[in-house]
Amino acid sequence: MADAGALVGPVPNIVEISLRLMRGSTAEEALKDDHDFTPMPSSIGQLYFNQSGAHPPGWVNFLEEIAPAARDEFRTQSCSAVLFVETKHPAKRLFAICFGQGHHALADGAVETGFGLKVTLNLVSRDRLRVIDSAQLDSTVMQKRTQASRNADLGAFEVDTDRDLVRLASGIPSSSDFAKALTGRDALKFRAHLAPTRIVAQCERALELYGETSYQRDFGFIDHVQPVSSRTLIQALDDMVFEELKILVDGGVSDLHLAIPDILGPEDSVEIGYFGLGLSSGKESYLELAIEDYVSELRKGKFDTITDMRALKPSHEIRVMKNGRSDGTHRRKLYSCFVFETSEADNSYVLFDGIWYLIEDKFQKDVERSYQALLKPSFLTKTEAKTEQALIAELIADQRLLCLDQTRSNPAGAPTAKIEACDFLSRQSELIHLKDGHSSSPLSHLWNQALISAEAFMGDSKFRGDFRRAATKREVKYNRQGFAALIPDGRTRPTAKNFTVIYGVMRHAHKKSKNLNLPFFSKVALRAAAARIDRMGFNVQLHLIEKV
Repeated sequence: MADAGALVGPVPNIVEISLRLMRGSTAEEALKDDHDFTPMPSSIGQLYFNQSGAHPPGWVNFLEEIAPAARDEFRTQSCSAVLFVETKHPAKRLFAICFGQGHHALADGAVETGFGLKVTLNLVSRDRLRVIDSAQLDSTVMQKRTQASRNADLGAFEVDTDRDLVRLASGIPSSSDFAKALTGRDALKFRAHLAPTRIVAQCERALELYGETSYQRDFGFIDHVQPVSSRTLIQALDDMVFEELKILVDGGVSDLHLAIPDILGPEDSVEIGYFGLGLSSGKESYLELAIEDYVSELRKGKFDTITDMRALKPSHEIRVMKNGRSDGTHRRKLYSCFVFETSEADNSYVLFDGIWYLIEDKFQKDVERSYQALLKPSFLTKTEAKTEQALIAELIADQRLLCLDQTRSNPAGAPTAKIEACDFLSRQSELIHLKDGHSSSPLSHLWNQALISAEAFMGDSKFRGDFRRAATKREVKYNRQGFAALIPDGRTRPTAKNFTVIYGVMRHAHKKSKNLNLPFFSKVALRAAAARIDRMGFNVQLHLIEKV
């Protein structure tokens, strides 16, 4: 009798596969209109390939100044391929298996968003994670990659389940039946013993895993935001973004901003330029990506020739600039850099990395309840001040307040911390921190500034001593009395319940509703910071000041 190994046959080699679930049903729909891939006969699926010609690498421009023969001798070339296969079970769906740079041939919007992430989290338990990429959406998008040297629990990655949008996860499944290791974002990358003849069966198993919900046990927070799939809704939301662009070009105010949605290494500090339909022909270089610079380029160009987002979306790009010229090999669609939040039909949506996300209703309501609990009638309802510094200058004359702006202290053991206790101290022991809610820096800076100040006030005697001395000096400067006495000396720990931390935020009223409000993810960040201040015993309030 033959042994089991002889019946099974040789074990296939371990291969690395990059798998994408397509939204359309044909290869023609999945590929870009201008792709330069060529079909090749294949016994399974439809295979397309591209073989680039040999050409000098980009860095040869530097070397040829000292080695003139470099341009003739150094050559680089690459090859890429995409294999499209169709499943029958549990549903008829099209998959793309990409090799090399083959994914660049896929059309924008052709790939099912979050497919790889969901499959990975359905197979990898919370204690077998290796890598998590996440992003916190604010006026400055904060991104991070946390990588463990061995299997680690979710808690070790310090994911804020309220604020963090988990974008990629990698880990080791408890069973190697499907794969030995997985990494998932939109694409699913895995290592497995897999023969080419089994690729369709592997795709069918991946589709089954995509439909499972076991991830909700440990990773249910990823459902706080869900990708929008309706093309009609996406178009309506895109129209809103285009209207915001028009407002900015006309000199108005908007919460629309730009952020590169990739984690860049320190070597990627480069100059960029804006290219596309209706933009200025004279290409200026910029050191960072900023909505103000993009709007400036739109004004210098022919913005009125751009009819809508459907015209802008495929055309506008950011490109790396070298020696005053664009490097066509390093570019990305500008649409993927838009960050915007809006509401439609009682739902809230956020645009990030070229994807519209629906905010889960329960999550939104939880955040809104926390926000409303913090929101109180403002000590100042309106201001004509245009900036935070102008508002501070306006409030200096208020006899109820003592200005402590720019008075900084270094707590014991932190000689360069330079923590500001507050912008103003009131006679009611209110520690007031101010921010222009439309400035270029994120509101989360304000939330964290007050949090750090409160922690230092409670826990550091040197900080309290410096705070009290600064208040005494400002009393003399502004001819006030009674403020320094509110602050305990360095030896006495304050009674937190006697103090109120106030976040004072200047905002324009919403153009449509005429209400003052904050962006959704700013509310999420505020909730986290305010909860920590509240646990110290302080009262916490949010005051919105209308800019008129």
